[in-house]
Amino acid sequence: MTTLYGVLAVFDTPEAATKAAVYLRESGFRRFEAYTPFPVEPLNRVVRPGPKWFLPILMFVVSVLGAGYGYFIQYWDEALNYPINVGGRPHNSWPAFMVGTFEFMLLVTIAAGLFGMLAASSLPKLYHPLFTSRFFERASRDRFILCVKASDPIFDSKDVEEAFGQLGAEHIEEIRA
Repeated sequence: MTTLYGVLAVFDTPEAATKAAVYLRESGFRRFEAYTPFPVEPLNRVVRPGPKWFLPILMFVVSVLGAGYGYFIQYWDEALNYPINVGGRPHNSWPAFMVGTFEFMLLVTIAAGLFGMLAASSLPKLYHPLFTSRFFERASRDRFILCVKASDPIFDSKDVEEAFGQLGAEHIEEIRA
């Protein structure tokens, strides 16, 4: 445990954590995370600004491709690979293919949404360096935690600790990975 992961600060109110996150964002920090016992919408907008477009675009593209593939596989099976004329019906019967097309589109879209969400949130994570802090478990009960990562280009642990101290953090700690 010698590599510095970041600096953790514990706040007692969501307003104090939001104020600290705004200060960090305005100071130029881009790689920091917030951990809270309940959703704090203003804090979320500060930590992750901008539109969230990855998952909707992914799901739309996969649904279009899935619908196309679902229709094609039925068309290939009924009209190209093994055409059987039963009762004079057409081989390319698109109304009959719509149910299977919709079901396959739904299947691949839901799978893409699940795996896209897991990829976007970097899950599953069985270990995180913040788990070594004895204060981190309180993030799920009654405290609000900010962690500035050492991978941030303008990171300086002393400056970050001093800023957290001025912003009213209850506890400040260096986290080592």
